[in-house]
Amino acid sequence: MKHRRKNTKNKARKPTTEQYEDGLRQKLLAHELPLEAVTHDTVITCIGRTEVWVENYKAILEYGERGILLQAGSCVVCICGERLVISHYMKEHTMVRGHIQSITYR
Repeated sequence: MKHRRKNTKNKARKPTTEQYEDGLRQKLLAHELPLEAVTHDTVITCIGRTEVWVENYKAILEYGERGILLQAGSCVVCICGERLVISHYMKEHTMVRGHIQSITYR
């Protein structure tokens, strides 16, 4: 009696995380959807040196006139300046106003 080997050459392999993310990016670009809408990446928009709009952040860690720390995904966003205030505050986005000197990531 002969034993047959299973044909494993044509077996579909599960895509890696990187392949999955690349495929997702290509689909989003094809439909002209913003990538951050699906991946929930933090988006920072600067308007001159007086306003910073932060979308998709998780929490306010520290708040003061000279610095604001926001938890954003896998990093912390540090907004430094003078006379800083959070002028608009919602669960998914916030706006910081004042004299912005720097924005850094930790």
